[in-house]
Amino acid sequence: MAQPQISGGAGTVRSVVQSSKNDEGLRRAGGESRGGRRSRAGMLRREWGSPHLLQAKMNIKGNMAQGLIEVERKFVPGPDTEERLQELGGILEHRVTFRDTYYDTSELSLMRSDHWLRQREGSGWELKCPGGAGISGPHNEYVELTSESAIVAQLFELLGAGELEAAGVPAVLGPLKLQEVASFITTRSSWKLALSGAHGQEEPLLRVDLDSTDFGYAVGEVEAMVREKAEVGAALEKILSFSSKLGVPAQEKAPAKLMVYLQLFRPLDYQRLLEANSSEEATGDSAS
Repeated sequence: MAQPQISGGAGTVRSVVQSSKNDEGLRRAGGESRGGRRSRAGMLRREWGSPHLLQAKMNIKGNMAQGLIEVERKFVPGPDTEERLQELGGILEHRVTFRDTYYDTSELSLMRSDHWLRQREGSGWELKCPGGAGISGPHNEYVELTSESAIVAQLFELLGAGELEAAGVPAVLGPLKLQEVASFITTRSSWKLALSGAHGQEEPLLRVDLDSTDFGYAVGEVEAMVREKAEVGAALEKILSFSSKLGVPAQEKAPAKLMVYLQLFRPLDYQRLLEANSSEEATGDSAS
């Protein structure tokens, strides 16, 4: 039974046919060391079942601080993904573990309007907002705000609050009635590689992140950074080409970590997002 699509800064979810590679990704993320967490991954597989396709995003995000545009595609990593990366010239940069915590109102006012407020351990605050490169195609566009003053200003505008406060994000959570809606730990391995151009010249780096969460879900993404909107199309082509070399099926999709978390642990909120998005599609007013 197909579900409505969620389009958001945290990803897209649509039910169709579940890939066997996703089972592998869930098994790997849920490893022996997590014990009870593995049962949650099993629950996820049973809930999504078959037929089911994990619909994900091709995402374009503008980094306002650096003047860069990030283009990415999510996929489900397999047991040989890291080995294949090495064969393709990938270099492991680092492995890190961090906690992401997402905030919203009890009515999910931010997420339902396609805005995503996150605090990442060691990195600070980020608000993803719709809009960006203006390129048509199978992707979403977002601008990332990382300056706390810019985030606070946008939050006050979105939530119809009173006079803007000159304060950091933590200080306005209470007045804006923002509360924690999700918090989970991710272990990430980050890889980089450069592809040769037509004349043997080295092209901009592609990066690959492989994530596994403490609730038993694994997801990867291939990304490129460009400086001009005109470069986005070529970046998308490079990402798709490399994904194919990596063994990712052309039609494979993968939901973002937050969407999977909400489906597992906050199913009522997850359903509310599905219903909100379905209503927007019906009125032709989708935020995606």
